[in-house]
Amino acid sequence: MLLGGLTGASLLGTALAPYLLVQSPLLLVAISAAAHHVALAAASVEPLPLIAVATLRRTVTGIGAYGLGFLYGRAALGWIDERYPRLARFIAWVERLFARWGLGLLVLAPVPTVALFAGAARTRFMLFVVALLVGHAFWNSVVFYVGDSMAIWTDLLTSFIGENLLESTLVCVAVVALHGAFSRFTRRRRAAASAPSGPV
Repeated sequence: MLLGGLTGASLLGTALAPYLLVQSPLLLVAISAAAHHVALAAASVEPLPLIAVATLRRTVTGIGAYGLGFLYGRAALGWIDERYPRLARFIAWVERLFARWGLGLLVLAPVPTVALFAGAARTRFMLFVVALLVGHAFWNSVVFYVGDSMAIWTDLLTSFIGENLLESTLVCVAVVALHGAFSRFTRRRRAAASAPSGPV
């Protein structure tokens, strides 16, 4: 439920990204803390609030992944094993790294997959949250300073979007809607292909 809501918020943020980038870049990051949103917002938002909001937003996503792993264990990723064998091998490698390095890996790579493994391993929740906060704070700081170094180009982009705000937003909404429709169509095709055929 939590991850579904956060995914929906991220899609909404992506769809409204041009409008939010011009009108309220910090709100954009609060809704969707994707790295490129953080980098773009760095041109107009002070470092402390931007890094804090991005870190908290991503930490909430990580907590959702932790809960999924805690409830369902490794089986939460079983569908990947069935549908994407190459990706499954990579995830298995990450899982072995987590078994070896534990929360140290979460600090270096605070991504939802590693958070899920932490939940599956029943890692102490408070230690997990601290490691996740440290990891996200570090990487959001890196992204901020990369974005800040490109502020001159971001300002030009923001000015262009501001002059074409309605058109830019409508394009993003259309792209997100088309992507969602294509994803649903692809899932249905795969489900139909994997469904057992009836008697001949």
